[in-house]
Amino acid sequence: MEARIRWRRSFPNNPKKGGSIMKRRLSFSVLMVSICLAFLAAPAAAKAPDTLVVMQEAEPVGLDLMQSSIQTTMSVCYNIHDTLFHPQEDATVKPALAEKWEKVDDTTWKITLRRDAVFHNGEPINAAAVKFSFDRSNKKELKNPHQGKLSAFTALDVIDDFTFTIKTGQPYAPGLYMLGYYLPIVPPKYIQDVGDAKYNTDPIGSGPYLLKKWVRGEEIVLEAFDKYYGPKPPYKAVIFKANPEEASRIASLATGEADVISGVPVHQRKKIADSGKAYLTSQMGTMPYLGLNTYEAPFNDVRVRQAVNYAIDKELINKALFDGKGILCHGAISPRTFGASPGLKPYPYDPEKARTLLKEAGHADGLAVRLAYPTYMTQIQEQAEAISANMSKAGFKVTLEPFERAVMWERYKGKQHQMFIYFWDDAPEPDRYVYPLFHSKSRDYYYKNPTVDDLLDKGRTILDRGERAKVYAQVDEILYKEAPWAFLYVVPEVFGVSNGVNYEGRRDGFLNMRYAKPK
Repeated sequence: MEARIRWRRSFPNNPKKGGSIMKRRLSFSVLMVSICLAFLAAPAAAKAPDTLVVMQEAEPVGLDLMQSSIQTTMSVCYNIHDTLFHPQEDATVKPALAEKWEKVDDTTWKITLRRDAVFHNGEPINAAAVKFSFDRSNKKELKNPHQGKLSAFTALDVIDDFTFTIKTGQPYAPGLYMLGYYLPIVPPKYIQDVGDAKYNTDPIGSGPYLLKKWVRGEEIVLEAFDKYYGPKPPYKAVIFKANPEEASRIASLATGEADVISGVPVHQRKKIADSGKAYLTSQMGTMPYLGLNTYEAPFNDVRVRQAVNYAIDKELINKALFDGKGILCHGAISPRTFGASPGLKPYPYDPEKARTLLKEAGHADGLAVRLAYPTYMTQIQEQAEAISANMSKAGFKVTLEPFERAVMWERYKGKQHQMFIYFWDDAPEPDRYVYPLFHSKSRDYYYKNPTVDDLLDKGRTILDRGERAKVYAQVDEILYKEAPWAFLYVVPEVFGVSNGVNYEGRRDGFLNMRYAKPK
């Protein structure tokens, strides 16, 4: 705690957020008192015992997995939609809509569907529906943000009503795992009738919960699907709400208005843990990163990019904001993911080295830069302020640019950010995030290196895990030297959960309530 207080005193005022650090401290103190009183005295809010209320930081932008990659959207979607496989935390898969599968050869899987699954509107789930879903994932007009993650798949051929083959151009080691996350099976007739725009707001899926209503700005109400093929949904209704204020989400947990909340920051966790009314669950699941636009000056110069890495005191930020529970990253691949190079160490905090690199790059008098961050993410403002304060000691003059979610995302896609904080989940499969973030054919890239492209392509095709790890280690080492990011840390994704609910946070960070049960 002492490290956090000393460090925050060095933060400059942030006029874009309106007010000084001292004012925010006073507001924070008032909020903490309010939370304590809520936990001590609040009666439970009136709510049906078979209803689960989940409160996230932001409202989804839509409810079609093929039209969004924003985490709050995907969390709701995974309750409504099912895929062929359930991805596991060791990067293997278990059956979902696919009942069994076999490898015909190194580039072909033969997959058999279960026969007892239907869509929420009664449409049959068959091989034709899977082919429709696959073809739709490649539809240019849809602008599927996950298309790059499925780009290795080249063809899907129907054999009979419940059997099909899916092919890749080359061997693709993580294929089934990627299908489990990014190919929701959707109802052909319904989508053909209503169109993609309507489907994004009023979807029909095949998951354990169906959409009953979506009142924009208020709530999304899901209802248990009584014909679900899997385990019976544990709740009759699941309601998703959005609240961007951390303290308000925690107060909602205290009063019983919410049963599960996301985005619990370090400085408020003890109140939940000590309340006797709720508990904390977490997974080491979030990897924030500081992206740099390598296409434009000044970050087209590797010396400037390396200077940013030397300028950031990651260890102090970890202690101050995450209670020291984060893991410092030594490259673009999470230290917990296979393929991370064992020979790398995190860039040390060395502001003098950063100044020297800036001088060598022609910026002896300092360098003005812009740092964008999304306002809806937990503790992102604090991270941005800390990074800015660190960089100012190394010769950078940082202007913070807070953006609301939609604007941040549109600017990101348009390559308009100079520096930006975003995050990825700490996936066990490196192809899931290293390919879309660093391959030049991906929509998400701010970086291009033909050698990295070749290695990422090669890493997908090797079937032996040990040999794959060697390829990704090479990628990790190249990215470490070229520094298209400032490599930060992996931190716990922490959820607050009512004592009446049994729920464990998952490594992917998604709020999939099929795994929540009443105690």
